[in-house]
Amino acid sequence: MIAFSDREKLVVILGAVFLVVFFGYQLVIGPVFEKRQTLAQVLHQKQAAFDEMVLLQQQYASVSSVFDTRVHALANREKGFSLFAFLDSQAQDSGVKTNVAYMQPFSKEIEKSSYTLETVKFKLADVYLKELVNFLYRIESSENAVEISSLSLNKTGANKEKLDAIIEARTLMVKENS
Repeated sequence: MIAFSDREKLVVILGAVFLVVFFGYQLVIGPVFEKRQTLAQVLHQKQAAFDEMVLLQQQYASVSSVFDTRVHALANREKGFSLFAFLDSQAQDSGVKTNVAYMQPFSKEIEKSSYTLETVKFKLADVYLKELVNFLYRIESSENAVEISSLSLNKTGANKEKLDAIIEARTLMVKENS
């Protein structure tokens, strides 16, 4: 065997210790830290996804309760309800019937649904703001599930104290069985 001097033995021992520490870090300690960092990132992503799911669940519950209210309102509407007739009666009751320039009803079939979307577009000419607000309040606060989907206002009159309003109201109607 070859005899090593003390200095050579020290260099070989230090080299062996360095190799053991280096490979120990590369093969054991490094992967543990990398795995821990990866798990922390995955946990952060899963927490963000969970937070988003909770938010979506809250939104779904909110929309679902509104939809349930609408379904209840549709079920409790009087038989023979007509959006056109309803708007006409609300215009009469709020005193803006004489201001109605036109009313255009139209409907749209909703695919894969038992409902049709009924819409009436109408114009009120030379109406005072107070009368208009009263009319809109009567429509929106009714229990007939009617909503205003569009409203366009223009000032009119000699002193610009009146309004021209183009309004679009809509509601769901249960399809009649044919």
